[in-house]
Order: sequence, then C-alpha cells, then structure tokens
Amino acid sequence: MSTPDWRDVAWDEVARDVDIDGAQVHLVDVYVAGADSDVIVFLHGISASWRWFIEILPEMARTHRVIAIDLPGFGDSEFAWKTTSFTALAESVAGVCAELSVRRVTVVGHSMGSLVATRLAIDRPDLVGKLVITGGPILSLTGLARNPLQTVRAQPRAVITLLAELTTIGVPLPARVTSVLASSPKLLTLALGPFLAHPERLDADLMTQVMSALGAPGSFPALLSTIRSDPATDLHRISCPTHIIRGPGDPLSPPADVDRFLAAVSTASAVEIPGTGHWPHIEKPAEFLAELKAFLRVAR
Repeated sequence: MSTPDWRDVAWDEVARDVDIDGAQVHLVDVYVAGADSDVIVFLHGISASWRWFIEILPEMARTHRVIAIDLPGFGDSEFAWKTTSFTALAESVAGVCAELSVRRVTVVGHSMGSLVATRLAIDRPDLVGKLVITGGPILSLTGLARNPLQTVRAQPRAVITLLAELTTIGVPLPARVTSVLASSPKLLTLALGPFLAHPERLDADLMTQVMSALGAPGSFPALLSTIRSDPATDLHRISCPTHIIRGPGDPLSPPADVDRFLAAVSTASAVEIPGTGHWPHIEKPAEFLAELKAFLRVAR
C-alpha cells in the first residue's frame, strides 16, 4: 500500500483553534475512528509550525489519531509572554490534550520541540506514554545563554550553526521569497547546507509548505528563557519508552548530547538514518516512518 500524499489532505477541514488559558492555540487533528487510545502529538522545531510534519501525518493517521500543534508564539498560535519558557510550552501541550479529552499520548518532538516533549515527559508521566526525539536531543545548546564561553569551547560547530539559524527564526519570510528559495536547489543548499545532508534533493512543493510559516515571535523568547532555567534538567525522571531518531550529520545535536541523554534515561534507545542531518523526517521521510512505526510496535 502506497504512502498517502499530503497534497490530497484537506488540511483546512482538520485545522482548529482551542483556547488554552486565554490564548488561542492552532492545531490540526486528524481523527481515525476507533483510535482514541492511540494518539500521537507532533511538536515542531524553532521558528516553525505544525507543517513541519506535513509529510508524516497522513501515513500515521491511518492507524492513529494525529495531533500536530503550533506551539504558543509559533505558526498560527497566539504569542503570550507567560508561555515562553519550555516548562510553560509543555504545560500548553498538556492543556491542549485536556481540551481534546486525550489522556495518554506518544509525543514526537523535533529540535526545540524535542525539548518541549522532554519537559512534558518529565513533568507529566501520567500523560506521556512514549517519547520520540528527532533533530535532537538538544542539550549542549541549552547552556549557551548561561555559559556562552564554555558552550562555544565544548561544541563550536553547534553554536555556529545555531547562530546561522538565528538569522531567520524571528521574522516570517515573504511568500515570494519562500517560493523562490524552495524551488532552487542552489539556494536551498546555500541556506540549509549547515543543517542538512542533501538540501538540493528536497521537494519544492514540500519545502514551500514547510517554510511557509518560518519565522515566529516566540523563537527568541524561548531561547532566552534558558537563562532562567535549563529545560534539560531532571532527564533521569523520564520513565516512558523513549527513542531518538537522528541524522549522523546533525550539527545541533552532537554525539555527546546523545550519549548524555542515553546515560540519563534508562528507557531510551537511539538509531541513525544515514544521509540525514537535522531534519531526518523531511530528508528521508520513508525511513523515518519505518523507524517510528517499528518503535511504536515494540514499545507497548
């Protein structure tokens, strides 16, 4: 059976807003009859939106209820200063689950979203049954705002890549710029070469969707919140089955971060998808789906 195409989904029909503590949170909710107890929540990376997983959602919706959230301050969700910390972002995800009457979930988080997912697994073990991290774990960089010199010395490539990323995370790209960038292999290589293994191979239609919501007011406040608290503390409290699906060329999540996470979380495992960088689910979606499905089958 072929993988369903994201282009065939009427996304407007499954999109909705929910009120969480006085602010509107946008999401897509693809419901499969009978899948109430099998729910996956997808959390995007910094500057992005639910569309980060647009190619993954239709296939997973065959067997699960899939909910992809625009975190507060990102995509089409409202920005509020009270939801800029990673703990607050995790609480907002828990609020969405409560509003949708979802009691147990698998959480899939990419990059910044993996930090939110990790905090949710730490703070709400009753809610998170399984945890999947991709484009992560992001551990070293959470110390950049508090200990810049130490972080630069320990992970110079990760810091340089993050600084390059900072040029686009706060301000939305005009649609015309997005379209030109998405359709040019050379421009994609120039813009995404530090992050990805083969940006020139990315599908233009997909990249137009993925990049359509890049740039978000919540990006810099989320980064700055790490001055007050480290979102990666208390990793040892994660008790649910956890799986890292990563790219061996990921500059933002170096092997040292993976080793630290695996040492702290006794229930965690990791796998690499060859030929990918920071976006395994976008660079090689078929391989990512295979790894995700395999983990969900085993972790019951």
